[in-house]
Amino acid sequence: MYQHKYEEFYMSVNEFCERLQISSSTAYRMIKSQQIPAVKFGRRYKIPRSIFEKINPRYL
Repeated sequence: MYQHKYEEFYMSVNEFCERLQISSSTAYRMIKSQQIPAVKFGRRYKIPRSIFEKINPRYL
């Protein structure tokens, strides 16, 4: 499977949701309210993998 260079630094919203065990609507709400940073690549949002360094470990 072809991987983009940004996949090393960014994760999909679905991957973020799986790691935190939250719904995608919650993740998109967090993106919209700027609680978490996200970058839009085309039609999709990507979340920096470095976000997990900033999140409280009890949520991981």
